[in-house]
Amino acid sequence: MSKPRGGTNPAGSGEFGEHLKRFLHRMESIRGASPHTVAAYGRDLSEYDNFLESRDLDHGNPDTVRSYLGHLFRKSLTRSTMARKISAIRSYSRFLVREGVLGTNPCDGMTTPRSGRRAPRFLSIEEMQAILDTPAGNRTIDHRDLAIFELLYSSGLRVSELAGLDREDWDPDSGTIRISGKGNRERIVPVGVRASERLKEYLRATSRWPHEKCGEPMFLSNRNRRLSVRSIQMRLQQRIRICGLGKNISPHVLRHTFATHLLDSGADLRAIQEMLGHQSLETTQRYTHVTLDRLLAVYDSSHPRSSRKGGQG
Repeated sequence: MSKPRGGTNPAGSGEFGEHLKRFLHRMESIRGASPHTVAAYGRDLSEYDNFLESRDLDHGNPDTVRSYLGHLFRKSLTRSTMARKISAIRSYSRFLVREGVLGTNPCDGMTTPRSGRRAPRFLSIEEMQAILDTPAGNRTIDHRDLAIFELLYSSGLRVSELAGLDREDWDPDSGTIRISGKGNRERIVPVGVRASERLKEYLRATSRWPHEKCGEPMFLSNRNRRLSVRSIQMRLQQRIRICGLGKNISPHVLRHTFATHLLDSGADLRAIQEMLGHQSLETTQRYTHVTLDRLLAVYDSSHPRSSRKGGQG
């Protein structure tokens, strides 16, 4: 069993808080983790600390982590949630070992519950056309929203990436946009002709065209401030209601739709990986399951000798 060096317990409320602050700061400043990830790790580890405090358990003991895993199972959490929480504890424990607080990582050799990641949700071409082509008003906000939705679908951006865009990131001459993604990794992605037209219409409506590289946010609120992620989500929901789709659709669904439609049209998987900004090809390969399922469904409903249609096989 591994115990903290010097008899200290990093799960103690005061000391734990100091260790946790330094760990989260390292995640954000050195590893380049997103604010969302840092906040999620902070919540998960604080919850773990409360569990240890309530039972007077030792953080450095592998049996403690197993006990916590059993606690999570009894709460009927999804496997993906449990996997995330154990991953947070494993990373934090590794940090404590490097800091000399723990002798060994109590999570070493422990199997994390498989997350069972579900296939991404996406929209059909007809549904996307409804979102992008249903008549809108002629207000500046209408031009802005259509430019946002076109760009999300055209370039597969994360909503946080879109909210963080500056005018200088878009090069209308080359038809590309520079994205600062997860971990501050930059990538260049193409912008479709229709999305470029929408961007120009929006900038004209705000008297910011011809385009100048002036360092200001691309998308502005009514108060001329950078448009927030939450505002983009709300505007998309309003657009969905106007189009009568009757679905709860997030901006991330448009990113999934971008990737799925490209793959359906024969785009190279590695090219899609590059455009999405995925570090691992395995992440991008989730979309192959979507297209394969659709291919099998078409085959089963169309081929005269499909076994599921009752053919001879």
